[in-house]
Amino acid sequence: MNLVLDKLVGYAEANRELSKYDAAKLRFMLELIFLNIMEFALFAIFFAYIGRMVEFLIALGVLMSVRLFSGGFHLKKYRYCVLLSGAVFAAVILVLPDISQMYGVMEVVLLISLLLNIALAPVSKRNAAHPTKHNFIIKMISTVILLVYAFWLLNARDNPYASIVTWMIFIQAVQLIIGKVLILRGSNKKRYA
Repeated sequence: MNLVLDKLVGYAEANRELSKYDAAKLRFMLELIFLNIMEFALFAIFFAYIGRMVEFLIALGVLMSVRLFSGGFHLKKYRYCVLLSGAVFAAVILVLPDISQMYGVMEVVLLISLLLNIALAPVSKRNAAHPTKHNFIIKMISTVILLVYAFWLLNARDNPYASIVTWMIFIQAVQLIIGKVLILRGSNKKRYA
């Protein structure tokens, strides 16, 4: 992978007259893209092997559509990110019960997720760098996305994938809590250091 990254960044430096700083940013961005592609390819191979590829794609689509706007937390080491992501996908697809058939549970889970999103989103280490209006717009987009999922889920109770969608939305809401706690803990450390 380093060879490919070196060639791509070298090409961009030569043809786009990038500064060293811009070249470093480009390399970092490309590295993240390649690592994420490899991570999801690994998961796709695993879930395809066990015959759960459709479930994985649905879980991935829901997670990405919600997380893109609401944010979450990031682990410092890539290997921990892969392990946690794998555990989340495995739990949602293989372990958690089908709550879509349990009367009232899905509604409560969706309501909790929606309220957490409204209260906490967007969660990003760069929260302070964005103007309040920008954060409000992002919060509204993530809330609308969740409302669309909630409306669909409440009308598609018998859909075999409703449980996966519900659990992914809930796990994303839990990530918001963890992300906000980590941000507050980090800002308190800086304040008292």
